Amino acid sequence: MRTESVTILIGLAVFAGACDSGQRSAANRPDTQAVAAPAPDTASAHASAHAHPAEGEGEPLLRIMQRLGTRMSALTYGLMTDDSAMVTTSAAAIAEHAPIAADDLERIRGVLGADMAEFERLDAAVHEGSVRLHDAAAAGRTADVLTGLTEVQRGCVACHSQFRERLRSRRLSI
Repeated sequence: MRTESVTILIGLAVFAGACDSGQRSAANRPDTQAVAAPAPDTASAHASAHAHPAEGEGEPLLRIMQRLGTRMSALTYGLMTDDSAMVTTSAAAIAEHAPIAADDLERIRGVLGADMAEFERLDAAVHEGSVRLHDAAAAGRTADVLTGLTEVQRGCVACHSQFRERLRSRRLSI
């Protein structure tokens, strides 16, 4: 592996760990169980699965973010240890994460107001990137996995930098 790739992986591991700081340890979380990779499908099928939930569906945003942090860390660890099954399983779990619960989504809309469109744009971009990440992982294209991981992380950081504090102040941490 090139020095450049190793540097990126180490930086991402540190970043992913920082996203989950202050939370329960991964060993004590029920959400760290392996998630089977979904059957191959198209990006449009992924996008429809990511649509905002109907009443009673989905999970709280904080729980989703905690799981994504854990799964991003697992994916990075899989890359560093050359564990393609872990990379593929983690990428699938990232791409297929639960939608935001309807009540959390309404609170987010209330906090963000006109900025909700930008939140949704960033959410869609991160989701589309996660689908590409999963597709690359499933195909065993490590260079594309690294590119996809960087794309997803950039989207996460962009969303967090714009919205995290506003949502955190209303108990909707991202």
